Amino acid sequence: MLVVGADKTKPATISAALCAGNTKSDIGKVVVGSGWWCDHSPHKWGIGSPITRSVAFFEIWYQQVKRCLCPDRIIITDSASPIKPHLPPRDCVQWIELDRNYGHANDIRVGSIRTKYSGFTRSVIMGAMYALSCDAEFYVYVEQDALLYGDDFLIHALGDSTDDILLGPPTQNGRGRRGPGAAPMMQQSLMIVRRLGLERFLIGLLGSPWSDGEQSPEETMRTRLLPYDFIRVPYGRSRPIDFDRSHFYAQHLDDEELARFLNKIESTDTPGIKTL
Repeated sequence: MLVVGADKTKPATISAALCAGNTKSDIGKVVVGSGWWCDHSPHKWGIGSPITRSVAFFEIWYQQVKRCLCPDRIIITDSASPIKPHLPPRDCVQWIELDRNYGHANDIRVGSIRTKYSGFTRSVIMGAMYALSCDAEFYVYVEQDALLYGDDFLIHALGDSTDDILLGPPTQNGRGRRGPGAAPMMQQSLMIVRRLGLERFLIGLLGSPWSDGEQSPEETMRTRLLPYDFIRVPYGRSRPIDFDRSHFYAQHLDDEELARFLNKIESTDTPGIKTL
């Protein structure tokens, strides 16, 4: 069994410690967006360890976002979740709660929820609008079950690309909902949008003629956000993961993969993380 916890270190102390060594001043203003849903029931569309959709995991997610990206703001769009992380005053988190849960794209597809945008798409749009309103140089979307690794992560993720929008490349050897065989779709657990691309990014999503149930968000982005480039760090849903790499990100972690990730960040003296 894997148990995850975080010490109650003061957020400002965590922020200062985790951002040390990153060249944030060279990047400019960064706004990170994400979503939030957590309840006591297993997620019927979930892939990977249930821990990755827990309050304890949020603390790890938050610390890695702070360490790797040093954002000016983190915008969390909460789909009226019954369980929320403990939120002492955090220097950069803006928590926005929707009036209800608008569900997964598959909920719309099977007709259990009737709406155009899933909770995921709403969180992407909400964060992008905030970034646009703050004249951010970069909007970085990091899904709630995705972890980042590596200092100066944004510089490495951009690499040599000059494009305004960067998405994750199609999944390779990913894990499907019923085991191996994830579809080789574009990935959206990590997305980067430069200031010059934010209006086009939002128009592409808001102008889609179909709902998230009629066409998946990944496919909508593939067809409506052209031109775009691929993020220069590997993985997301793709497998296998080389945990010895200096920079990577990972989604849909199973218990073994999560344990390896936690061991790696503990070995680099990330404060507040304990594994048993």
